[in-house]
Amino acid sequence: MRKNKEGVTLDDVLNEWVAECEEPTAEGLELWVSRYPQYRSELVEFAAAWAEQSLLPPAPALEVEEEERIVDRVMSHAVNVTFDRDEGIRSKRSEEGAIKSLTAEAKNVGLGVKEFAKGCGLDVALITKLNNRRIRPETIPSRLVSHMARLLGRTVERVMDYLRCEPQPLSGSSFLAHTKPQTAERESFGDAVRRSSLSEAEKARWLDQAVGPGRN
Repeated sequence: MRKNKEGVTLDDVLNEWVAECEEPTAEGLELWVSRYPQYRSELVEFAAAWAEQSLLPPAPALEVEEEERIVDRVMSHAVNVTFDRDEGIRSKRSEEGAIKSLTAEAKNVGLGVKEFAKGCGLDVALITKLNNRRIRPETIPSRLVSHMARLLGRTVERVMDYLRCEPQPLSGSSFLAHTKPQTAERESFGDAVRRSSLSEAEKARWLDQAVGPGRN
């Protein structure tokens, strides 16, 4: 996880951006680059991925069985491409210590934010919220947790330990002093899905799997 001399990580910056803005804009990108010039290239890449998913037209409705076949095929392909490389490395990573960042773990196995989101069947904003633990862990579908673990070459227990930790703070630090105070409250996975750029069919599929309050 990269930090500048003031201790601001890239995760902090992306978390703040997604929390403040509903969608990416050229003006927003210019503002965030001016705030954090040390992350210019990463912000441009993130904005491009976010914008691409936000601006795509909604996918046509699919029959449930057809949609599940497509999703399973995409997920299976992502897993095969990522992990049919070195069994020894996968075994070693599963035994490593606590996860510090989902996106950093993904980068370690060759997946950018956009690729990780696509492999999980989510959008960039949802992955960012999960990465910053802004979603209540008890509402996250077990299938998603299991799939993230497979993509990252980690155990389900390690991923859940990460998701159960306190959310990344949005205020109370000097480098966020220019923003309005943000609460540390988490939202349910269902509510996060509804606010995402996923197609209606994708939202319905995840809402069917969401757990606890906020699923419907």
